[in-house]
Amino acid sequence: MVWWASRDALGQAGLRPQCVQMVESPDRSEVNIMLLLRGLIDVIIPRGGAGLIKDVVSNSTVPVIETGAGNCHVYVDGHADLSKAEAIAINAKCSNPAVCNAMETLLVHSDVARVFLPPAIKRLRESGVAIRGCSRTQSIVPGIEPAAEKDWEEEYLDLILAVRVVECPAV
Repeated sequence: MVWWASRDALGQAGLRPQCVQMVESPDRSEVNIMLLLRGLIDVIIPRGGAGLIKDVVSNSTVPVIETGAGNCHVYVDGHADLSKAEAIAINAKCSNPAVCNAMETLLVHSDVARVFLPPAIKRLRESGVAIRGCSRTQSIVPGIEPAAEKDWEEEYLDLILAVRVVECPAV
């Protein structure tokens, strides 16, 4: 539905809705064909994991706007509505963990960590999420695997989540 709404917006802006197309097939052979269509395709903007992006940049004869791989964070502030924050965290990790905009790191302000983390981590685990946490997270919720330094920048694209309790300076 979002895709068609975007096409409607193009028409409202005076552009032909067909000027932008999205390939919905997960079959990479279709992407490989598109990469060779210089002169027929103006630009390719790959959206996906680091492997897809690298593949497109390396193999395309069509101009490419390279997007970055990264680590999406969700921050739970000390004044957050904790039930909303929990719902956001569950959705951000579990709705589709293999996409480039899935949450990979959960940062929780120390003022709410003891209240927020036990139920949130319980629900995440019930959804199949493996948790890796800082020492403070481990002290609040037993049985959490320790996070390594690389976990704070890892794009898992899987049901794995790094959790860190943080301080936030006064503004």
